Amino acid sequence: MAAELFQAVGADVAVTVTPAGGGVFKIAFDGEIVFDKATNDGKFPDLNGNVKALKKLLQDKVAQVPVGAAD
Repeated sequence: MAAELFQAVGADVAVTVTPAGGGVFKIAFDGEIVFDKATNDGKFPDLNGNVKALKKLLQDKVAQVPVGAAD
């Protein structure tokens, strides 16, 4: 999954994996939760559906970040 997201948005984006109990799986961008397994009927993103939509959403969000914003 991380490889899919890196491919979509490039190497300028950091991915942090934080262990959590109870089957928690969330994806956040700049503090905003963009995917939460708990609100997706307890299911992980699937490569043919949710992941494509998540990649597009993250591409759009990255495109809105001003160049040099992380400096």
